[in-house]
Amino acid sequence: MSQSSDVVVTGIGPVTAIGSGCEEFWQALIAGQLGVGSLQRRDDGGPKPFADWAQRPDAGHWVGAPIVGFDGAQHVRPRKAMKVMGRELQTAFAAAAMANQQAGVADAITDGYLVVDRIATVFGSQMFYGPVSELQEAIRQSRDRSGQYRLSLFGAAAMREIMPLWMLKYLPNMPACHVGISIGATGANNTIVSGDVSSTSALIEAVGLLRRGIADLVVCGGSGNLIDSTYLVYRGDAPVPEINDPLELSSRPHTREATGVVGGEAAASLVIERADIAANRGATPLAVVAGSASRFSAAARGRGGSAASIGAAIEAALSQSGLNADRIGLVVSHGMGHPSRDAAERQAVADSLPSTPLVMPIGTTGHCGAAIGAVYLVVAVLALVHRTLPPSFLHGTPHAGWEDRFTDSPKPLDRDAVLVLTHTSQGIANAVVLRTADHAT
Repeated sequence: MSQSSDVVVTGIGPVTAIGSGCEEFWQALIAGQLGVGSLQRRDDGGPKPFADWAQRPDAGHWVGAPIVGFDGAQHVRPRKAMKVMGRELQTAFAAAAMANQQAGVADAITDGYLVVDRIATVFGSQMFYGPVSELQEAIRQSRDRSGQYRLSLFGAAAMREIMPLWMLKYLPNMPACHVGISIGATGANNTIVSGDVSSTSALIEAVGLLRRGIADLVVCGGSGNLIDSTYLVYRGDAPVPEINDPLELSSRPHTREATGVVGGEAAASLVIERADIAANRGATPLAVVAGSASRFSAAARGRGGSAASIGAAIEAALSQSGLNADRIGLVVSHGMGHPSRDAAERQAVADSLPSTPLVMPIGTTGHCGAAIGAVYLVVAVLALVHRTLPPSFLHGTPHAGWEDRFTDSPKPLDRDAVLVLTHTSQGIANAVVLRTADHAT
């Protein structure tokens, strides 16, 4: 049986609203930089608010955390592949390229330390819709002579006006495919589409591939977007937030003022591998994957989230890691501003981790859909590498008894383990325990 210290993280790559790449992202995080604001700032071709949007009753729809200034051409190779990559695929490719470079994957393949059929790729993903602009001409040509739209005309118009390979830009499995192709990996290539737990489920599956002997190294992560035009229209079970003053503080997880979820976009990637492979090729471990667990318990009727499943996942991950609650120095929380789901998490954390401090990345990056768990994992790795607690991003009044859980400035991390939480409104919960690299064996 493999030990809990036999899987290490050797590379990470974030692409977020507050920065891309380890150094830029970490410096922004510990400085308390905020990625949330008006969607007027976006430069991805997505919908922008009207001039008087802040006075409208639906103002919360127009608050988000877009990645501004991202240029896929700086990262995607070969560049011609961009014609079959939507934005979420491009950000995933960029995040994986950063992680692979840090881990030295290409050199390890060239030098013979890694063989491509023992390299796997597993990504968390979601439905990708793309900008409306790509369809607007076909839709415009679907009007009859009287100006009425006719569905029967759309098929012929779409054949004329939409690129034949259009769908390849938005298939959920394509981030993992493009990342695998980029390094010539011919091992397992999997995609997990499970809502908010997609990326942490991808990590759990990736660890399983290593421990079952199917792979020696796995590139995993996630890509997501909750500010696409479709999500702005249909939010599912995510309530619309009220805007705050200042606007940048509108994402308010675990506060009394929280009313809804602010969306964002991101991609993040991790390279994980067997510790002996990493040592043999001279790779530097950043952290150890000490334990992980996924649990399900149905959410109470009329409420989102399940305290029972979150608590069970925490206890199972701690048990697998061999650690007690007092060994955990930080919880990377899935607090998102959804009142009932945040309450379920607080109940579970209070029972299992009664005094551990929290950081809520959604307070600055917004909720980035399927990517959010991968962003959390990157935050956890960087906190361990720098032995630092990032600011909590609590933008309001804490609930009774939780005042000491949050910090508004960086603090020393005095424990050697961090726990990452993700969960869904239906009752799935994942927990991952990471430890400092000196625990690798």
